[in-house]
Amino acid sequence: MTTDCDKKYKGAPPSNYHLSVGSQTEKNIIVKKEDLATHLKTGQVPFISTAAMIVYMEQCCVALIDPNLPVGYDTVSTEMNVRHLHTAKRNEEIICRAHLKYMEGKKLFFDVAMLNKQGDSIGIGAHERYIVCHKTFVDEHGG
Repeated sequence: MTTDCDKKYKGAPPSNYHLSVGSQTEKNIIVKKEDLATHLKTGQVPFISTAAMIVYMEQCCVALIDPNLPVGYDTVSTEMNVRHLHTAKRNEEIICRAHLKYMEGKKLFFDVAMLNKQGDSIGIGAHERYIVCHKTFVDEHGG
């Protein structure tokens, strides 16, 4: 089966994807031991690490994108800018939200937020992802 990926329009986004500005999703997360700064050795406090928070934010964006991309396409992270504002402890339930703010060709720009059940912002930020042809990208980068 021929896909847009097989074409030579490297700068153009896929012609048949279904992403739209304003799309959003959220993901409920339970903070695990593996998410804590003490476990990841990024600090001595037993709360969610910034690194784990960023992973969840990226996963939330990918959950919004993946069902809407045509076969053969993927996205890669190109930029993340996050502020860590509040703690979240082990076994605490938190919510990650991703909102597709705008698109520019193959670039996707998201607002991301992590909240606790009381509605306090644990973290906020902006995330950029880029649409790629999976096979071409992996081949070109020696995967």
